[in-house]
Formats: sequence, C-alpha cells, structure tokens
Amino acid sequence: MLEFNDDASRREKCFTSLGQLPPFIDPKQPPTRKVPFSAILGHPFVHTVEVTLPKEAYTTIQASLDSKLQKLRYARVFMSLSSLLETEFFNTYIKKGNILMISEGRSGSDSVFTLRDGILKLELSREIFERTGLTGKPIRSGGRKHAKERYIIELNLRLPSMLHGKKGFKRIEWAFQNVLTQSVAWLFFDLSSETNGIADDDLSLKGNHPQILPCSPAITEHPQILVPPLDTLKLQDSSTAAAAATHQAELQNQCTEVSEWLAMVSLGSPRVTAADDVDPYLSRYSVPDADEAQPTDLVSLRWRGLIPSKWIVGLLVQLLCVFSGSPHSPTHSSAWFAISANALGREAVEARDGYSLLVLPALTMAAAAPSGPEDEEKVGKDAIAAARRLGRHFVSWEFVGASVLQ
Repeated sequence: MLEFNDDASRREKCFTSLGQLPPFIDPKQPPTRKVPFSAILGHPFVHTVEVTLPKEAYTTIQASLDSKLQKLRYARVFMSLSSLLETEFFNTYIKKGNILMISEGRSGSDSVFTLRDGILKLELSREIFERTGLTGKPIRSGGRKHAKERYIIELNLRLPSMLHGKKGFKRIEWAFQNVLTQSVAWLFFDLSSETNGIADDDLSLKGNHPQILPCSPAITEHPQILVPPLDTLKLQDSSTAAAAATHQAELQNQCTEVSEWLAMVSLGSPRVTAADDVDPYLSRYSVPDADEAQPTDLVSLRWRGLIPSKWIVGLLVQLLCVFSGSPHSPTHSSAWFAISANALGREAVEARDGYSLLVLPALTMAAAAPSGPEDEEKVGKDAIAAARRLGRHFVSWEFVGASVLQ
C-alpha cells in the first residue's frame, strides 16, 4: 500500500467532543460557552454550511424551515480601508451597527483584513507594518525558516477614543490614506436581524456599488445510503476503570469512522450506497457496522457564501426545536441530522478549518415516543415526562489545519 502521510498532515488535528444537549434551548438566548455552540461561534467566517438528514425527516420539517429560518444574502464590494472610516459608513455600521467583513488575500503572504464586532484586524508584512507607524505584534506566518516576519494590528473602532479629530484616530487615518491605500474586494454581511444580510435601503453601502449575492440552499438527494446504527454512539457509564478505558477506545474508533462516513456522504461517494459492489482491490472502505446498517434515502442542504456563526446557531436551534416539537411522531424520535461547516481561514498556522456536528437520535426508551393516549396510560405519565426531559446526545469534530505555506 502507498503511504500518503506527510509532515503537514501529521500536524493537522481533530478535536472530538461528546455530550448531551439541554432538553430546552431558548431560540432568543442560545448557549454560547458550551459545546457545540462554542465551536460554532469560534468560526466567525464560514463559506459553506451543509445539513444532512434522512429524506423522510426533511419532508416533515421542510415547510417549517422555509418559513422560520432567516433568508441569507451578502454583498461583494470594493473598498479601501479609508472608506471604512468615512463618517456615514463608520457611524452606521461600526459605531451603531454590527457587520462582518473579510477581504481578499491569502493569509501568510498577502495583506488581509477582517472586521468583526467592531475590531479591525490587519495582517501585514514587516515592511508595510513599519511604514504604517501603528502598534502591532508579530505572528506565526507558516513560512520557511528564513521567511520575513509578519505582524498583526488590532484596532477596536468602537472605543470612545475612536472619533474623528482625536489624536490616535488621526494616526489610523494617516496610515490608511498614505500606506494602506489599495482598494480590495470585501465580503460584507450586516448582522442586524431585520436586514437578512443586506438592507434594501442601504444608502451608505450603495455608494460602493455592492454586488448583492443571495445565499439559497442547494438540495441534493442521496438515495439508498447505508446508515450505520448511530444510537450505539451514546455515552454510557462504566463501573470499572478497565471497562471505562475499553469503552473510550471503542467510542474513539466509532467517532472516527462516523466522521469519515459523513465526509463520504457529503462527497457523494458510491462507496456508501447499498448497491455498491466495488472490487476490494480498488477500495477497501466499508461502512461502519455494515451488517447492521440500514439503506436510507438522505438529503443534503448546502449553503455557500459568507455565512455568520450566529445564523448557524439559529439553524441548529431551529432543527432541534422542530425535531422535538412532535414527540408522538416516530419520525422525529428516530431522526438524526449532521451540520458541517468549512471556514475561511485567516491564520497561516493552525487555522481553524471548520467543524462537523452530529445530533444523534432521541433516547430509545419505551416512553420516549408513545404512539397515543393508550401507550401514555400504559407506560405512565412520570416516565414519559422523564424521557422528554432528556436532551439528545451529540458528537462534534473541530478541524485544525497545518501551515498553508511550505
């Protein structure tokens, strides 16, 4: 067999987390510090989001997603850094509003800029950094041993001192007007909930001739995919240390195999279909627990563009609310879904490349999905209430890449 590992791949990491979601999540105030929400919020610039779930479940929730999920659109504009400080744009979007902007360029070699939560970050080469006269710090660039050092400048434009006429602000204006003068392409997203990314009456942005791009999901069907028994991934308590170690090793192998299976489904690989009959000489891949896997029709929804992390959290919460809204439906109790996101990396070394999240089926307890009043009377209302108070288990994977420069 050929050996495909290299030094860069050995530096890549995947952080796996397992846990249980809370039984109720407030859509207006979702958690921010707990996994998987912290993983989602830790990737502010995302270019692709994909949701994979059984077709039967998607048919049930399709109308709810179309009506309740925020429609997305973003803009592509050409602006110089000095344009960000113009009075109308500066007051409307940075001082009062909240926008997300990211410039063109490759981190580690080009001058790249980002604007998030009012903080403007500038990644510059040493030569340009010294010419600006601004305060910054050196960063790892991922270059070779004798590559030139690079610097990053962080400017909090929401500070009270950041006003036209102030001494410190004049230094920034001078640097933008005399050193960083080039006009670059930006992706722009307005985080105000009522704008859907771009406001219709946006006079301050229209002066930059924005190209407004809709972000609608592309739907792909995957017929007869072998789905492994995902309920075996649920956490279990082990009575002894030896049993706990064995269980942990098995769980780690299962998580790795399921992550690979999700990637194969996303790629549309024929290796995960029930009708696949490839020669093992050409491919030795097999679906995890293939003997117990069930052929299932799957659907993938893929959004491409500048997608903020806040919207992805809303997507997750909406899916959880929809699936937990009908506990009597066996479709909802046995349904699972996966969310994968690819990030726009803005770090040359150990950039956060993205993440995947798999929400497992509901707990398979007798009271988890009673089919009617007779079943409720049989199992007991207390048992039913206890089952419904249990949140679903999840597995999340965060991917950290190696250096983009060799």
